[in-house]
Amino acid sequence: MSQMTPPVVLSEDTTIESLTRERGDAAARLEPGEQAQLDRQVVATQIQMLYANLGTAFGGQILGTLLVAWTVYDTFPLWTVALWFVLSMANQVSRLVLLRQYRRAAPDAASAPRWGTYWLIGAAISGVLWSSTLWLFFSPEAPEQQIVLMSLLVSVCGVAAALTSMHLPSYYTFLGATLLPVIARYIWEGSRHDLLVAFIVSVLMIALWRVGKNFNALIERALRSRYANEVLSRRLESQNVELSEARDRADQASRAKSQFFAAASHDLRQPLHAMGLFAAALSAKAHEPEVANLVTSISSSVEALEGLFNELLDISKIDAGKVKPEITDVSVSALFDRLRMDFEPEAFDRGLAFRIRSRAAWVRSDPVLLERILRNLISNAMRYTPAGGVLVSTRVRRNGLRFEVWDTGMGIAADDQSRIFEEFVQLANAERDRRKGLGLGLSIVQRLSALLSHPVSLASRPGRGTVFRIDVPMGRAPVVRATAVRTERSQADLGGRCILVIDDEASIVNGMAALLGSWGAQTLIASKHEEAMNSVTERGAPPDLIIADYQLRDGEVGPDVVAAVRRHFGVDIPAILVTGSATPERLEEAKDLGHHLLLKPVMPAKLRTLIQFKLKEQVASA
Repeated sequence: MSQMTPPVVLSEDTTIESLTRERGDAAARLEPGEQAQLDRQVVATQIQMLYANLGTAFGGQILGTLLVAWTVYDTFPLWTVALWFVLSMANQVSRLVLLRQYRRAAPDAASAPRWGTYWLIGAAISGVLWSSTLWLFFSPEAPEQQIVLMSLLVSVCGVAAALTSMHLPSYYTFLGATLLPVIARYIWEGSRHDLLVAFIVSVLMIALWRVGKNFNALIERALRSRYANEVLSRRLESQNVELSEARDRADQASRAKSQFFAAASHDLRQPLHAMGLFAAALSAKAHEPEVANLVTSISSSVEALEGLFNELLDISKIDAGKVKPEITDVSVSALFDRLRMDFEPEAFDRGLAFRIRSRAAWVRSDPVLLERILRNLISNAMRYTPAGGVLVSTRVRRNGLRFEVWDTGMGIAADDQSRIFEEFVQLANAERDRRKGLGLGLSIVQRLSALLSHPVSLASRPGRGTVFRIDVPMGRAPVVRATAVRTERSQADLGGRCILVIDDEASIVNGMAALLGSWGAQTLIASKHEEAMNSVTERGAPPDLIIADYQLRDGEVGPDVVAAVRRHFGVDIPAILVTGSATPERLEEAKDLGHHLLLKPVMPAKLRTLIQFKLKEQVASA
């Protein structure tokens, strides 16, 4: 019998940088000649992955080129638009020719870097062509056109992080060639609003640079571990080494995968968290419509990146067995009330009818995971329903309740119904429109339904619509005492309030200070225990609230700093902890200490609501 894989234990300071700092145990056991061959093989595979993504990138580039030409053709000279269009199309065709030559050549590890150089040249040309749109087609009198062009540039750079960051020279070249001229263009214009846009694009470029770097580190570490283990396996076969050592390396590869996603859960959330704070702070100061629209576009891009990133992490956590259901009695009415509140505005914006037929019933399930299943099904129904509406209802079945999500969308052919639960499968999204997600929502539904033992099924008629069904066991309503209900909902601002912010990331501290300042609060900032104590001692009075990152530098943790400030003043100051990795142990610790825990990236509206709740809670207990 095979042994069970031991659980992965991560130190609190585990980051992507720490995971990629060393080559790993397997690679360290290779001879110098094998090490050199390993390096060449890793580079060759990264370049192979680069060319494998060309098909997806080609479709997006062609679509973007057509959108730019369609946006500006009636505003600027036709010959200028035509020349730019022809050069852009020629560049894309040349990339296809390069792909064909690469496949014919089938380069080995020694000649692969030359093909990486060819790609880098093409990336530079593509970046220059994209950035030239804001030099050739810049019109302050047409802010709508500028918003469209900026949105396309942000989208292209965001997709490049996923498709080309495995080859950092090409990714950095494309990012610089695309965004640096844009920044220069707005600085050249010189107005206050133009300089604000240049600043926003600079923050975005830094965030994308870091995201690409971290993704590249994950890919390189995985490839290095894979090829090192292959070399060692061949060596062990020739030397007849014991089989147990091979199993140890397989276990190490499994643990490395879990470590990658654990580190990603913290490190890749950091730039998203900072970008969201800066965008929210800027939105409060942007009074011109065109500037406000640009800030809104950036906020939407941040939310889209957050959604895609969370779906990828959800898949990895479920597969790694990190998600443990907590079964309890769940109120269907309360569940549907939350769904109605969140999806009615989205349905109205899409021009769809959204109806919920609720009943006073209770079911046995994990409330968070069951709600996630229904949210994914409703989101999927709305994305693929161009007209009509979505209905969520329940039916009583033997010993259980059946949840049903109906839509009037395009339907699913019988041959495709088993495929839609696979990762990255999107039947009606051949153009890979990122607004329709990554194709992971239904895959998450299938995994969670299996985890909860809630069978999921579907019925569909092409051209008429689809219904997804989930069978959940019946529960029992708990007996509760009648309590007084507080109906007061104060929405006062934070004027006169003092908030202590503790975080070792400078960009997050600055973004949080700007955001809280726009809400009227006085902010004290610190990156560690000593700075926090100096700040509150100098003020001479306790802050009204503490917002602390859980993991600080040099082994310090946020709860310890909060406790020290409380002891100094002898006051139970309310506190909010912010973390990039909400493990069960961390959640339990925050609960025991009476802190609320927020997972990065934190949306500003959610943060403000929690701040007001904590301040009201403090007044009520005083």
